[in-house]
Amino acid sequence: MKKKRRARSQKDQVTWMLVGAGAAMLATMVIERSMTAGWRAVTSKAPPAKPESLETSWGSALMWTAASAIAVGIGQVIARRGAALGWQRATGKLPPL
Repeated sequence: MKKKRRARSQKDQVTWMLVGAGAAMLATMVIERSMTAGWRAVTSKAPPAKPESLETSWGSALMWTAASAIAVGIGQVIARRGAALGWQRATGKLPPL
């Protein structure tokens, strides 16, 4: 009987990893598009394609990197927490760790 519990637990863990990762990837895509549109609206220019390029100013490179890192990080946390809430509502238990 322990084998069935362990197998189900492993199945839940794999399923949760896919759900959590999928939510984070979807959030990242949406945030990156939003960041690009926001950058264009504020600066009237495209965001730096390669912030590490010597053709990109330090200010633009640092602002783009900091803003996108913060936005993507926060978005991923929100997406994973939302996925965890959905998991809990669907299964009646917390997602496996």
